[in-house]
Amino acid sequence: MARHKKIQTEEQEDPEMNISSMIDCCFLLLIYFLVATSLVSEKKLDISIPSSQQSASSKKPPVDPGRIVISGDGSVTWNGDISVGEAYNPDLEPGTDEYRSQRELDQLVEQLTTHRELAESAQAEPIVMLVGAGSTPHQRIVDVMAALAKAGIHSVGISTAEADGN
Repeated sequence: MARHKKIQTEEQEDPEMNISSMIDCCFLLLIYFLVATSLVSEKKLDISIPSSQQSASSKKPPVDPGRIVISGDGSVTWNGDISVGEAYNPDLEPGTDEYRSQRELDQLVEQLTTHRELAESAQAEPIVMLVGAGSTPHQRIVDVMAALAKAGIHSVGISTAEADGN
């Protein structure tokens, strides 16, 4: 008969995972996203769109709505005959007087302020229709909407029809 030798085996410990490398990677990703995230706050344009349906008891407003037309080159006219903004030039360098005058549309703000005061004197809300051509630069529309907010006009209708005087 053969003798069976009893072999004692060592008890194995539970396997452990070293996660310190994974924690380091998580902290690096967290720092990366914190640094890469833009913390710039945008200006709010508080503009409400008037409803398209009028009740039967509503009357025509005593003050005609203003009309801003932005052509394809970015030039802006008020009520069809007053030029209040030159053609948009995207190549102007920020910080210059030309850039500021192009973007702020001071003449338009004056016309809009007069329109608002006229409407308020007639106890009506000033309403403006913004008409832009299909090829109008988007920045120019934002500039006009900023001028509307600066003048205190919040009821704005927007038309995407071609700005050819229609």
